[in-house]
Amino acid sequence: MTHRSRRARLLAVILPLLVVLTACGGLPTSQTVERGLPVQGAPVQEVQALPVGPEEGADPEQIVASFVRANSSFTDDHEVARAFLTGGLARQWRPTSQVLIYQDEPRLTSLADGSVEAEVTVRGTVDQDGYLVEVPRGTTRLHNFTMQQVDGEWRIDDFPDGFGVWLSEISFERQFRSAAVYYVTPETNLLIPDTRWFPRSDGLATGLATAQIGPVPDYLAGAATTGISENMNLVASAVPVDPATGMATVDLRGLSLGTSGGQQREIMAQFTSTLTQAPGGVSTGVSSVLVRSNGRPLEVEGVPNPLTDVSTTGLARARWEVPFALLRTDVELTPVMGLHYQLQDDLSVDAEELPRVPIRWQDLATDAEVREFAGVSVTGDQVWRWRDGNDVEMEGIGTGLSAPSFDRSGGLWVAGRSATGPRVWVIARSESLGQAIARPLEAPWLDEDQRVTEFRVAADDQRALIVLQDMDSDEAQIGLTGIVRDKDGRATSLTEPYWLAPTLTHVSSATWSSQTELFVLGRQASDTADRPFIVHIGGWLEPLRTVSEATSVRAVPSDEDNALIVLSEQGRVYTQDRTDWGIARNGDDVIIPGT
Repeated sequence: MTHRSRRARLLAVILPLLVVLTACGGLPTSQTVERGLPVQGAPVQEVQALPVGPEEGADPEQIVASFVRANSSFTDDHEVARAFLTGGLARQWRPTSQVLIYQDEPRLTSLADGSVEAEVTVRGTVDQDGYLVEVPRGTTRLHNFTMQQVDGEWRIDDFPDGFGVWLSEISFERQFRSAAVYYVTPETNLLIPDTRWFPRSDGLATGLATAQIGPVPDYLAGAATTGISENMNLVASAVPVDPATGMATVDLRGLSLGTSGGQQREIMAQFTSTLTQAPGGVSTGVSSVLVRSNGRPLEVEGVPNPLTDVSTTGLARARWEVPFALLRTDVELTPVMGLHYQLQDDLSVDAEELPRVPIRWQDLATDAEVREFAGVSVTGDQVWRWRDGNDVEMEGIGTGLSAPSFDRSGGLWVAGRSATGPRVWVIARSESLGQAIARPLEAPWLDEDQRVTEFRVAADDQRALIVLQDMDSDEAQIGLTGIVRDKDGRATSLTEPYWLAPTLTHVSSATWSSQTELFVLGRQASDTADRPFIVHIGGWLEPLRTVSEATSVRAVPSDEDNALIVLSEQGRVYTQDRTDWGIARNGDDVIIPGT
């Protein structure tokens, strides 16, 4: 037995391993990039199972099975797992290139050519940038491991393209967590979250800061910006966190003297928001962020450094403010408390100013200030608008029109199909009701065989949820698209979406429930009827209890305390009662201002 094998056997027990990384040791002085260091920080768990190295005389199946178990340990840059590989493959292997999350144990079969085939039931994958893609439960994939003998022992000489690490669902939940990276709206100084997955470790701050250095994601290109320019980098390979004060230090290289004050505010706001995370987000152990340029604290007028309160930079996280909701019954609108589980009447609101809406107009929407209303005809080819006691009917926009959506930049949005294909239109609310026109936006990625069934703008006005339905198969896709605006703030185009919840095959209704979550009525392939889901943006799809004959969903969106509402065919309005649904009121619709 080799010394390595004996050592591995001694470590083949579960040991309590308390690891405390502190700034006491100071910043690393070397800028050398070490092989295999995960881009987003090396995970170090409080309790860690240390793997066993290769057994002498093990056959190819045993080698592959032990390697799959060993690759879940990130200790010492996967030193033990690399022992199962030939020397060349061990040097080339990049464990952080992809994470594959599997159900059950992979099923291994030795093939006639000496290789080993692994059938694995996949739950999802995480790419090197931290984006998770879920696959339908029960999805299986076959992978082949090429074997070679080295000094009389079997070793893996090649494995599937892009192989990173394979983790069971339990191991993934134990070793990774989701967190947001923040970007900036071009004109309104709002912070936009982009959710990704990071190793659950004391190196989380380093991982978040490294991700923040990167470019704006493709689906936000042109819709959001970043204060961090391409030539900026972290001076050291780590962001130390003082455990006594919770202060993280971000030391940047490439921050030139010509950097504007506005850009420096964005840099401080982005790093502080990302490293501390939003209220209710993951715990990073960071309460303040010190931003330095080549070792010298950044000095921005009126902004403390280290920074705790992002609002001092003039930037803020976007949020919805919903003072009340409106219950529609026939032609009447009644103000109700949207967060109350019984949707009690809100007697503080003067209902005399509200319009009576003929029943031929459905899918009503109103702006955040409840000054203007819009709806579509039951035939789906007309838009109704109401403002200050006057109304107008707009024809000739398109067919199959979606529910209108008000943004906060003076736009009213609607989607559907024109004579030439799917379209999204925006109507300038600054124009008089009688003269306003619906202007189509550029979206060359839309397929002519699709139709847009939902389009709802986020509170930041730079993102929108979009639902596309294939006209032949009826299959649906739900995603986030970025709204690109010109220098005057006028929307001009939509970015190619970031697709979410790919296991959903049908979507009847969708809305925002927070900046990082959507509330959806739809179904997966295994469902026989629509049911409510929470779509965690960048995360797993969360099915909720079924509501009988549900037709659509509404939400009072909030990052702290949202409310979910389901409407049914029988005219019942359901709200959440703990984990189940209860009938709150009877009515035809619930209108949430500004959504």
